[in-house]
Amino acid sequence: MAASKSVRRVWALDAPTLTVDCGILMLGTGGEQETIPSPTFLIEHDEGLLVFDSGLATLGAGDPAAAYGEMAAAFRIEFPEAYRLDRQIEALGYTVRDVRRIVLSHMHFDHTGGLDLFPHAQGFIGAGELRYARTPSNLDAAFFREDDIAAAQRIAWNEVPAGYDHDLFGDGSVTLLSLHGHTPGTLGLKLRMPDESTLVLTSDAAHKWDNIDLTIGMPFDVDRPNKNSALQKIKLLATQPGTTIWISHDPSDWAELRAGGSEITSAATLRSRSKDSVPA
Repeated sequence: MAASKSVRRVWALDAPTLTVDCGILMLGTGGEQETIPSPTFLIEHDEGLLVFDSGLATLGAGDPAAAYGEMAAAFRIEFPEAYRLDRQIEALGYTVRDVRRIVLSHMHFDHTGGLDLFPHAQGFIGAGELRYARTPSNLDAAFFREDDIAAAQRIAWNEVPAGYDHDLFGDGSVTLLSLHGHTPGTLGLKLRMPDESTLVLTSDAAHKWDNIDLTIGMPFDVDRPNKNSALQKIKLLATQPGTTIWISHDPSDWAELRAGGSEITSAATLRSRSKDSVPA
């Protein structure tokens, strides 16, 4: 096994937003509107650049209806032209061709919009996720976009089996977490930061902290028992010393954990939200 390493740099790129009824995010709630980010994370490692999720479609930048039609109004999508994924990567001094790997948490439209930028990249996806996206259940069929599925088919994917956490580089720095239940192949990402602290990105394995604290999912989870297991797994990860959990869609996490700017230099300087966490 390679010597233990950390990632070099991590960016939480500027994120388009969607505004939804809170009942979409957690069972048993509703009646209030909540504006949530749709983020993409860019990670630099010795082995090259990695993207975790790809946000909304480039075509929709500045005009969400161009990509999403009536859904743009239904979700009140806000997507400034400056938030285009390719332009943000270029502003950091890279190009999309420099991205060697893409990890996709799942195939819902707010995570897959930039897949067309990375046909050259090596892909990592949860087992069964792409197959499910082609023929989803009625429960969440509206969350899949045909253009994104077509773009996904141009990427060479490696499937991560359900229940298996994959050490991407064999050095402990980037681990793909099996958190299936929201969809058949939902993945999270665990990063060892340069200062040896740990950052866990949940994507849609959780949408709010109450999901985790109360072990309650959301209405569009396709596998409730495994979703609850994923929530319990995240809660356990939060008890590990030096670990910060980042719920990707949670607006309070987005505001607090990104308060110092788009580059995230240390998970140790971020707050630990779990009431059960163990001090480092």
